[in-house]
Amino acid sequence: MRLDVSKLKTNGDSEEFEFCESWEKLEFRGDILFFVEPVYFYGVATKKGNLIEVSGNVKTKLKTICYRCTDDAYVEVDVPFYEEYSNREDTTDDEVIRFEDDVIEFDDNIVATIVLYLPMKYLCREDCKGLCPVCGTNLNVSSCSCEKDDIDPRLSILKTLINQLDTDEKKEV
Repeated sequence: MRLDVSKLKTNGDSEEFEFCESWEKLEFRGDILFFVEPVYFYGVATKKGNLIEVSGNVKTKLKTICYRCTDDAYVEVDVPFYEEYSNREDTTDDEVIRFEDDVIEFDDNIVATIVLYLPMKYLCREDCKGLCPVCGTNLNVSSCSCEKDDIDPRLSILKTLINQLDTDEKKEV
């Protein structure tokens, strides 16, 4: 996604724009997210002194794998976008993104914006029950008859102490 800003000559000039492109996938934190809808980017570029301010919105839909049950999980992306750009070589502000030849390339900044708003864990639904840790059954689809011992192995000694106390109490009665 590229925007020619050569028309923005004087302070306050602005231009509305929109892009719609199909992207294939995004790799982030070892996960692969597939774009199931095109990336739609709407924005306004405004000349402010030596800067071009770009504000707008990025919208798309991603598909990945649910962290709990491994079914498909979908992530709706509808996020704000704001960046400042400059084509001056003497720009020292780390927040300002440098561009050349009156053309701003947005792809990397759009990816960074999407990644910023991704959830920590991808879920197929909020109440996903996940997989049975014993047999692997998807608990959203069916139940299993596995005996679940939800005790942290580091605390299992406490269970044996409680069982021992129960046994001692029965002997006293």
